[in-house]
Amino acid sequence: MWNYPIPYELLKSSEYIVLANKDHLLDSDYIPQDLVKLTVRKISSDPIQMRQAASDALTTLFDAAKEDGIYLYAHSGYRSYRTQNTMYYNRLKKNNGKDDGVVAYPGSSDHQTGLGIDVINKSGIGKKFTSAFANTKEGKWIAEHCWDYGFIIRYQKDKEDLTQIIYEPWHLRYVGVEVSRYIHQMNYCLEEFTDEWQRVVYEYEH
Repeated sequence: MWNYPIPYELLKSSEYIVLANKDHLLDSDYIPQDLVKLTVRKISSDPIQMRQAASDALTTLFDAAKEDGIYLYAHSGYRSYRTQNTMYYNRLKKNNGKDDGVVAYPGSSDHQTGLGIDVINKSGIGKKFTSAFANTKEGKWIAEHCWDYGFIIRYQKDKEDLTQIIYEPWHLRYVGVEVSRYIHQMNYCLEEFTDEWQRVVYEYEH
C-alpha cells in the first residue's frame, strides 16, 4: 500500500526532481529540450533560459511578489556543461587550485538542469552575492513564499554538509508545487528528499 504524501506516479514520472550534485553528475551532453527565454524582470537585456514549467512558475512568483511590493530580478538561469566547465576551472585558477564550494563542479550544477535560477534585488545588481541577501525584504519574501510556487531554496544554511555548496538564499530550484511544499514542511534539502523518496519507491516495488 502506498502511503507516502506524494503520489507514486508523480515521483516516477516527474522530470523536475532530478538531482545534480557531485555524486549525481549530469552528462556533458545533457541539454533540457524545452528551454524558453524568461519574460520576467532581469538584471540586463541578456536572455536567460529555463525549462518551460519553471519559467511559467517563476512568472507567477514574480507577479505575486510585485503585488506585495517586492521587485525581484532574474540573474542566471540555464547554464550548459561547457559554460559550467569554464566557470569552474576559472575559479580554481583564481583560487590556487582549491575548490571552495562557490562554483559547482561541471555536471553537478543545478543550473544545467534548466530548473535553477538566481534571483536578486535591485541593489544586488552588479555586486557579489552574499548570504546577507537573506536579510533583505526580497530575500525574506522568497524564503517565506517560494514554496507555494513550486520552488525551493536549493542550498540552505543548515544543509551545507549535505549539499556541499555554501548557503545561497538567492538560488531557487523548481521542483513542482507538491514536492516544494513537502520539502519545506519537512525542512529537507533536495538530497534528503531524493534519498527518502527513492528508498520509499524501492521498498514499495520490492
